[in-house]
Amino acid sequence: MNLIKPIYIIAILILLLANLVTAAYQPGSHQLDATIELGGRLPSNSIIDIKPHNSSLWLSTGRGLTQLHLNAPIPGGWSVINESDGIGKGGISALVVNDTIIWAATAYSENTDQGWLSAGGGVGFSMDEGESWTWMPQPVDDRDETRYHPTTTHIQNVTYDLALSDSAVWITSYAGGLRKLPYGESEWELVVPDTISFWPSKFLNHRCFSVVFYEGNLFVGTAKGVNRSTDEGLSWTNSCHRLNDPSTLSGDFITALAIQETDWSYNLWAASWKAEGANEYYGVSVSSDNGATWRVALSDSTLLPNGEYVIDKYRSLKAHNFAFSGDIVYVAADKGLWISRDCGYTWGEGPLKTIHDPTIGDTLGNIDFFSVAPVGDSLWIGTDDGLSVGWWNTADSTFIRRIHRAHQPAGMGGEANTYAYPNPFSPLRGHTTRIQIPANGPTDVTYAIYNFAMEKVIEMGTVTLPGSGIGNMTGYGAVTWDGRDFQQKIVANGVYFYRVKVNDNTWWGKILVID
Repeated sequence: MNLIKPIYIIAILILLLANLVTAAYQPGSHQLDATIELGGRLPSNSIIDIKPHNSSLWLSTGRGLTQLHLNAPIPGGWSVINESDGIGKGGISALVVNDTIIWAATAYSENTDQGWLSAGGGVGFSMDEGESWTWMPQPVDDRDETRYHPTTTHIQNVTYDLALSDSAVWITSYAGGLRKLPYGESEWELVVPDTISFWPSKFLNHRCFSVVFYEGNLFVGTAKGVNRSTDEGLSWTNSCHRLNDPSTLSGDFITALAIQETDWSYNLWAASWKAEGANEYYGVSVSSDNGATWRVALSDSTLLPNGEYVIDKYRSLKAHNFAFSGDIVYVAADKGLWISRDCGYTWGEGPLKTIHDPTIGDTLGNIDFFSVAPVGDSLWIGTDDGLSVGWWNTADSTFIRRIHRAHQPAGMGGEANTYAYPNPFSPLRGHTTRIQIPANGPTDVTYAIYNFAMEKVIEMGTVTLPGSGIGNMTGYGAVTWDGRDFQQKIVANGVYFYRVKVNDNTWWGKILVID
């Protein structure tokens, strides 16, 4: 099949399983030593999902699966699992962790005659805390299939989500649709969430992105709303956006589904993106009756207490993920983390947009929030530019934030005294680059940027970095450049040089701007 629209890889929750031991796999079972590294670091700054389990956090990152050990045996230690350890190629696109099993799926980009497109790296599981893996290729159909329009490629066939029902493992994909692997079986089966022959390039309801199972209900989010089955996929009901009906979803492209358990029952939450309907809009909706009716809890048209609409102040609400703590609802979205303390009826003055860590003097700003997880008294946040944790300091009633980032410490372990990351970078897309320098204590830094003709583009005054980062951020120091000149105009594409003065040292480096 030929699907030409690239889809933004949205990775959300989930899956567990204890008795799937006969699955076909490729390239095989692998044994690895997921060594805990004290003072280790993230493999990637893109944190797509966070799964707390026991005394660890399992992180879906853009460069593999990461375990952060919060307590014993080594507090603050990291374990990283990637393709060389037996999982699929690319980043983690879906993840679930429980007491007996870890399930994960991967995705990567492949260069095709239509440009770079997303591709599925397969699905696999580990039954020993990530020490060994059984990996299966991305499910595809036989080219001779005549009962429906087959998906015969892994291109745009990415596993976005997984769920565990009473009888099977379920996965969702844009090109591959909804598939299940019955327990004890070795072949994935195609399931359509309606009565129409499978044809994802034609039917929006066959393009699947999210799935969750709870108390006998299987919910599947597609590009045409939310589908519910109470009999393991034999029959379905659909709920979607309807014009001028306030009891329906805000939009039909369902990027995420999640269950919020309450004292009396449970709520089903859906992140909706605008699809093809002219009257659809971005937002998050909640249902307390299994999707029969919906309340739009937050959307582009939500009116904030200050009298502004969400879309006017924060642009379209493109949500990626949910987390819950009692009545508290967290919504991770582009450019903001939204928080409601009353099941989504009110959302305060607006979202959390920046995260500052005073111990390293760094700020995460203009970031997309991909994931969030409350753990005890702390709140972990995954973004496209690093991992953050925050908690209340009861001693002085202040809220403390710490940032974890993927970085090679400058000037340490044979690394250069300075380098820029990311490099190249795109200021037109709101990106910044960090000029990394060593900072093991208070450090005075100034820098200037020059174009290829060695004309000064901008110069910054002295900044004092605290240099008090600990653990994986020990020795971390960085100053940022947003790609703008003295007049605050974005510079042209090309090669730029920077001069950085660190205490009594002067170092030079190179930055590439690509928009």
